[in-house]
Amino acid sequence: MRNGHRSLLCVALLVLALAVAAVPSAQGATVTEVIVDKSFHMTVLQTASGSLAFPDATGTTGESATPVGKYKVTGKQANPNWHWEGKVYAPYIKDKANGLGVRWIGISLPSYGMHGTNDPFSIGKDISHGCVRHQNADVTKAFPMVPTGIPFKIIETPVPQQTEEMVTDFLELYDLLAVMGGSR
Repeated sequence: MRNGHRSLLCVALLVLALAVAAVPSAQGATVTEVIVDKSFHMTVLQTASGSLAFPDATGTTGESATPVGKYKVTGKQANPNWHWEGKVYAPYIKDKANGLGVRWIGISLPSYGMHGTNDPFSIGKDISHGCVRHQNADVTKAFPMVPTGIPFKIIETPVPQQTEEMVTDFLELYDLLAVMGGSR
């Protein structure tokens, strides 16, 4: 990669890193739109005063792919039960096998939404059954800010192969800091 392109890429990753850190003016604000970019594994919460961005995990392929489209937030639940393959898992605070983690935000595509996780190292990967996973701390921050009825867009931005590896490295570092309890 030429130095000019590497410099632009480094600037782009710095901007991404700053976006992942909570924008103080957006904390406590009401979200007007949620945008999930499958390619960058990022969820952006748009508010009137700024944006918050969190890394996420999305679906694999085929029937488990996270569907690109325009939806709406339809419901929210703190400490949800998880119904999976004929079994009901108690809320995550009681049963760490609960794959929804600590929060559920449903969208207008039945059985899809954004939620926490019981697998913090899955963030930044195409690994879910179609939902959008977040660190439990991140979805807990987002939960009170996201009202029902707002737009929820899932997009896919083409990522150059050279950029993909750097984004993956960044998300792995973010996840490691989150699991270790580091500040972001």
